[in-house]
Amino acid sequence: MSGKRPRLLLLYAPGALGPVEMLRLLRPVVDLVVAVPDEFRDDPGVAMLRHFIEPVIFDPEGELPDASDCDGVVSFTDLLARTAAQLTDRYGLPGQSPEAALALTDKEVQRRVLAEHGVDTLRTATLHQPQDWERAVAHTGLPAVLKPRTGAGSRNSYRIDDADEGARLVERLLGREESVMVLEEMLIGVDQGRHGDFCSVESATFDGVTTHLPVLSKYPLVEPFREQGQFWPSHLDEATQRRACEVTTAALRALGFRYGLSHTELKLTADGPRVIEVNSRLGGWMNELSTHSKGPDLVVAAARLALGERPDLDFDLGPGVVFQFNHLAPPDAVAMLGAEGLAEVRALDGVIAHRVLFAPGASMTPGVSTQELDMLNATAPDQDGMYALIGAVSARLRFGFRLVDGSEVWLPATELPTAIPAASTR
Repeated sequence: MSGKRPRLLLLYAPGALGPVEMLRLLRPVVDLVVAVPDEFRDDPGVAMLRHFIEPVIFDPEGELPDASDCDGVVSFTDLLARTAAQLTDRYGLPGQSPEAALALTDKEVQRRVLAEHGVDTLRTATLHQPQDWERAVAHTGLPAVLKPRTGAGSRNSYRIDDADEGARLVERLLGREESVMVLEEMLIGVDQGRHGDFCSVESATFDGVTTHLPVLSKYPLVEPFREQGQFWPSHLDEATQRRACEVTTAALRALGFRYGLSHTELKLTADGPRVIEVNSRLGGWMNELSTHSKGPDLVVAAARLALGERPDLDFDLGPGVVFQFNHLAPPDAVAMLGAEGLAEVRALDGVIAHRVLFAPGASMTPGVSTQELDMLNATAPDQDGMYALIGAVSARLRFGFRLVDGSEVWLPATELPTAIPAASTR
């Protein structure tokens, strides 16, 4: 590719990485072609894209974009991972095989492949109809996790402790909101005090060889499985972090991951870190965390890997803690009315950036999926300082909502759903 700028096909769908940010980071290094599935042609992000570049609209189940004059294909969403694999396989470009892409995006297939390669064995059952429930729960036992076979953001994901409750959920969801669901034996984590009992590892794989960024610690999950943020350096000891990376490497190798960035979540069990799931994409908000930590630009790194180039991801975490935190919407919110206290938050020592993610009047989806109201990027001298700053931020913010019953309410951020112990943020 020497002598000319590489040409990169970007498959776009709405997600944590906004269209303007993608263009800002990628256009200086590649000639960009953007393709968007037909179902998203009227998405606000696509309308924004059209101010800068005219996207190709395509049908993922029909004729795919022409990548014959492209040097690589990249996507930042699981929704298009299989499409990307079809294209890279068809045109002989760096990427995943269609078989690997299936295993990376289908939770039932992923569990089977990990078990076959001896990486992680978890009792799992697939449900196509409500009548499958008794067979499934007899196989997995309780507690278990019920979730869609494909999807992200904790959509329709539930912890099941009671078989009758699980049967009612399956009856409500299958055939209505979900076509296929998976029931998994629930991994039980070791108590981490004020921190979450799971971690994640961001990885870069070039020609099947994987390197890892520093391990990320998490905050406790808000029920049932909603995340509120992440931080590094991790609170975990070096041996546990090393083992988390070893398990991640083994999982990626088993799944046939060849080129690209990946995001692996692991439960911190009494037997060590175990795989929750592997995703064939950059973790949510990770590029911001990396750049705020004086680390590599991971969006550009993903592009370089898609072009068959090995990016330089080496960096050392400096002193202190760099972290991200999100306030979460109430489960019965259907619209955002607004937010107050933003200027006060941005004036706090340690706050790098803070923004609200919903415009006033924007619709919200009630339920158990993760709906992040804002994004805080910040730094603190240590973990005590981190939690104190989270508390200071929450004490200054108020959010307004319209609820499912039609009422309107303004809530202090301190009253929003959270699982961080109150004593930690004082």
